[in-house]
Amino acid sequence: MLGLIQPLGLIIVSWLWLYLLFCGLGMAVLGALRVDVVHGRQWLDSFWLGWALVLLLLQLWHFAFPVNDIIMLLVAAGAALSMWRARFVLRTLLSRLWQDKAFMLLFGACVLWFASRSIELPAAFDTGYRDIQAVMWIDAYSIVPGLGNLFASLAYNHPTYLYNALLDFGMFSGRSVYIANGLLLLAYLALALQAGLQLWRNRHHSMMRWSCIFAMLTIPYIVQYTGGRSGITHFLTDTVVDLLGFLTVIYWLDFLQDWQPSANRDYLLFRLAVIVAVGSIVKHTYIVFGLAIVALTAFIWLRRGGLAVSKRQAASLAGGLCLLAAAFALPWMARGVVTSGYIAYPFAVGRVEMDWTIPAYQIEARQRLLATNTRQRGSDPEDVLGSWDWLAPWLSRLADNFFHAALPAMISTIALLLLAAGKLGNRSGSKSALGMWALSPLLIMLAFWFVSFPNPKYARWLFWSFAALCVLLAALEWRQISLQRRLLGAFAVCAIGLLYTAYVIVRLGNFPLPAGPSDGFYIREQPQIRIFETESGLQLNVPHYDGQCWDLPLPCTNTPNTRVYARVPGDLGAGFAYAAEDG
Repeated sequence: MLGLIQPLGLIIVSWLWLYLLFCGLGMAVLGALRVDVVHGRQWLDSFWLGWALVLLLLQLWHFAFPVNDIIMLLVAAGAALSMWRARFVLRTLLSRLWQDKAFMLLFGACVLWFASRSIELPAAFDTGYRDIQAVMWIDAYSIVPGLGNLFASLAYNHPTYLYNALLDFGMFSGRSVYIANGLLLLAYLALALQAGLQLWRNRHHSMMRWSCIFAMLTIPYIVQYTGGRSGITHFLTDTVVDLLGFLTVIYWLDFLQDWQPSANRDYLLFRLAVIVAVGSIVKHTYIVFGLAIVALTAFIWLRRGGLAVSKRQAASLAGGLCLLAAAFALPWMARGVVTSGYIAYPFAVGRVEMDWTIPAYQIEARQRLLATNTRQRGSDPEDVLGSWDWLAPWLSRLADNFFHAALPAMISTIALLLLAAGKLGNRSGSKSALGMWALSPLLIMLAFWFVSFPNPKYARWLFWSFAALCVLLAALEWRQISLQRRLLGAFAVCAIGLLYTAYVIVRLGNFPLPAGPSDGFYIREQPQIRIFETESGLQLNVPHYDGQCWDLPLPCTNTPNTRVYARVPGDLGAGFAYAAEDG
């Protein structure tokens, strides 16, 4: 037990100062927008605004420099300056936080639990296959042209790798896998716990916060990350998309409930736009949902009289939001062109002819591979894509995934039945403030997911978001029942999810986790390698067994090709290209 003090202490201290770092930058953004941080939940928003700002800065920085200790020091200096300027506000916030004993107790327990799960051995396949290698390239070089020619999976343009590389600093140099996802999960959990406590304390009031109910219902989903093997210690982008998806719905619900043209609440639009912009560049699977949210938000904004107050003000707001989207999207597309020759690899759209551009036939082959593996992994594309034979086993696997698919499906079904009964029993005929149309962005995204790349892991947050929204809609419809009882029903749903999560954790029996052999952490041994030499004399490290490079020395690839060559011999940072085929 004593051996855990050092690793857990290192993790918690790192999370604390990193949380303050991102909050400091976020508070600078809020200050520029003239938003009062002391009141409301803006102090929790500051983390995500600061994190988004850092992603934007890192995208630009990496065009010229590796993501190393220098940029971390610059970012930390900016955050420290911002927090010094806001020191009186911080003092007030800390005083209020300290007085909230219930939040401190619950969140403190969560921090200890998450830290105890963050020393575990990284085991996620994709983290060893490509993620750690991608972070190593970002640590060592500025953006590398044609990196996808060396290893196709490194062409995926995930800005979260920049964040992971930034955290390779100080005591966690080369070990950011132990703190990266845990920090983001806890930042969201702080928001969700605060929402749950706010609901409980205001359960006798006449009004409920829509976003608070939704956020509280997602708490079991966040906690379940700690139940599985290597649930936190990985670089998988799916975790980040889950959080951004939940945040999008939370911010969207706040907009729907609070925004009026005369209320000067444009901040609600700004923070929603930031999260949508970040989600759209983090992973392609989010983009359709983000566009659906944008379209519906614009429609509602117009219906509520967004143009009525001042056309000049409306034009300024629209222009500012477009500039915000461009600030995130344009560098991201440029990064895609540099690494693969396409603005949105692995999609063929936006091909730019460069000497390093990945051949078109490889893009087509990867598309078919993705479409096949997300339906029936390891099968022949001709067998899967040309028929519906994959559907039955796919549905069976989906049903077997109880927590992420079957449980939210059951919750959704029961909630929709209650919603229908509530509508039938609503004799007054008054409509709920939030209609069934609120489910439309999720339904659009689910339809796109099913026809494109229907891997269940891409839709986990969609299933839970749909279930949480259905519970919210049912609670709003049953107005003949007291608000307190409706809220107790929502808390009961959350409790069911938490009880099942606890059952899974106990059943797996992978706790308590004793201290690991490397300063309390569990680390992987480097896999055995063989040297592969291309026609140009470029030597590549190739893992012997399961294709996972983990932290093997650069350049490592699981798919060596004799035609790959270094664009500048001896300089890996200059990039890679394919030699033309003979004949």
